[in-house]
Amino acid sequence: MIFTILGIIAIVLALILMIGMISFHQKIEKEKTALFASTKTSVLISEENLDGLSKLMKDYLIKVGVVGKPRHCNVIFRQTGTIKTDPKKDWLRFKATQYVSSENTGFIWKARAFPIFIRDKFQDRKGEVKVNLLGIKNLAAISTPETDQSSLGRYFGELLWFPIGFLDNDIAWTEIDTKTIKGTMVKGDLFFEGYFTFNEEGLISTFRGKRYRDKTLEDFRGEARDYVLMDDLLIPKTMIAIWELEQGNLAYFKASISDYKVIDAGQ
Repeated sequence: MIFTILGIIAIVLALILMIGMISFHQKIEKEKTALFASTKTSVLISEENLDGLSKLMKDYLIKVGVVGKPRHCNVIFRQTGTIKTDPKKDWLRFKATQYVSSENTGFIWKARAFPIFIRDKFQDRKGEVKVNLLGIKNLAAISTPETDQSSLGRYFGELLWFPIGFLDNDIAWTEIDTKTIKGTMVKGDLFFEGYFTFNEEGLISTFRGKRYRDKTLEDFRGEARDYVLMDDLLIPKTMIAIWELEQGNLAYFKASISDYKVIDAGQ
């Protein structure tokens, strides 16, 4: 009898977990549908479309292969990596899928670090982070003005994985020196200044800016490594994110990407 009861309990718990996970992913699927929505017709990027950019950025975009790609598009890619939220905590392994749009300027990042699910996004000029236990219960749901700014900063820096997004008309570019360019992205009442450093090959190696970590504005650095060709775009396979804190640097995010696909939003 006891084994029958335990078996029933196990089945019920499994069903609860399955329903929770399905619900979690269904909500993200609805967000993705809205992010990828488009009314634009298909237009391919030409070199003439890059004429208004600084030489550093124009040469970079040509080198990474945006010419001939659809101007209005989305991208889906998968990641594996590790994440750390506190210097005293261990690295946590994750698998993730990321959705990014040039049409609607945003991203959705869903990750699984069992038993934890994470959804980070910037959509409709709003940032939000959710940390969820097995799809059943939110452990944290953060949506503040500081989150909005930080999420915009993440989107901007991670355009190295989606360089077509650098053609956004809401970005103003200023060359600082022969290896550095400043980009200022403005979305409504949000803005973010990021500094991109180029290596000897003309590829972006480092992104710097100030992002909110909780309620405090901190120096942030992203390092791009191992450029590879994916769906005819030359992008860094690996990126590392680092907080440059007063007490020392904190590397907190390391990810490598795979299964990369650009989708024409105008089709």
